[in-house]
Amino acid sequence: MRKRAAGLLVLALITGWGLGWYARDRWEPEPQAARESSRVIPSASSAVLKSADHVAAARPERNDAIRQLLESRAFARAVERYEALQAQADDEAVQRARSQLLEHARQLIAHADYPAAIELLQLYLQVDYRDVESRLLLADAWRGEKDLRAAIAQLYEAKGLAWRPEMLEQLTRRIRALVTDYADGLKQSGDTTGLLELYQDLTQLEPGFAPYFIGLATAQLALDDIDAARQSLLLVAQDPEVGAQARELLERVRVAAFEPRPSETSAPATEVAGIPLQRSGSHFLVDADLGKAQQARLLIDTGASLTMLTPNTLNRRGLAAHATGRTGLFNTANGRVRAPIYRLDTLSVGDWRVSDLDVGVLELGDPGIDGLLGMNFLRHFQFFIDQNEALLRLSIAAEPR
Repeated sequence: MRKRAAGLLVLALITGWGLGWYARDRWEPEPQAARESSRVIPSASSAVLKSADHVAAARPERNDAIRQLLESRAFARAVERYEALQAQADDEAVQRARSQLLEHARQLIAHADYPAAIELLQLYLQVDYRDVESRLLLADAWRGEKDLRAAIAQLYEAKGLAWRPEMLEQLTRRIRALVTDYADGLKQSGDTTGLLELYQDLTQLEPGFAPYFIGLATAQLALDDIDAARQSLLLVAQDPEVGAQARELLERVRVAAFEPRPSETSAPATEVAGIPLQRSGSHFLVDADLGKAQQARLLIDTGASLTMLTPNTLNRRGLAAHATGRTGLFNTANGRVRAPIYRLDTLSVGDWRVSDLDVGVLELGDPGIDGLLGMNFLRHFQFFIDQNEALLRLSIAAEPR
């Protein structure tokens, strides 16, 4: 595969942990329904719930109706009632109804009725896609169904929405434990292909976590994909946590492939040039070339399916972009917004280029950035976000994704 990739034939990736917080993994063509989205709605406090109980007493018919619908498993109608309360801007009643819905989901999980819990929570998340607590419950339900991949995906969704440090730490611990359990099960069953697919997903869900690249390379070596393993290891060979292990595996790859040892004057075989990043809080910005000498500063957002540009960036003189006639529904920090989709002739980051790239056009509310670099660009490559050196390390993707 050549170093400069072209085209936009990509596969959709599971929603995941985003480094950005503007438009995460959320766009849909006009005919389709909106997908889930991104920001957190904090759980109701006890004081709010007590207030909600008082309101409920004044409006027993509302709460009884939702309760009866839940007990009769009319989940869609129960969620519709909840959405109607939201439209009335009655915060106490909304919090009370939310508590009823999530408590019913907990009861279903406690009674091992996981399919019903999944149905209810997925319907609820179509209305309150920012609710972290409901995503944690959905992860528990998927785990009960033995679908650990889906459970991991929901935990990453929750992590992308959470903002409190203690919650982020809790989610990270749960993710690490669940990944370990899942990987151990795949190893015990000898499912090397499943292990490969797991780590392919994980390295894109959390491209700044170097140990996932070691897991990916190990699976690639087990499947005799020497070239792919080499690329995975080169990305993290300088990482302080796993670099020594990566270099040891690279030496084993070199010996297995009967490759000569590199001379002292040649470039070290353990280095992959990185593209400088600029830190913005816990996020990273990268300079991109939009063609015809047009530069843009983009926030890397692995949770965004589509690359985004602001209207001012799109309207720059000479920018080679064309309207597609399509729109997308994007879930942003301010709710769902419909925006047009354009096609760029080319977008490059460093020496890495993708041609004919679809981009959403949306005001992002931050004058310091010109857009988001999303997965429809990044998944053309294998990439590692080196947080220690503030570098984006890219290599040729092992296979189309």
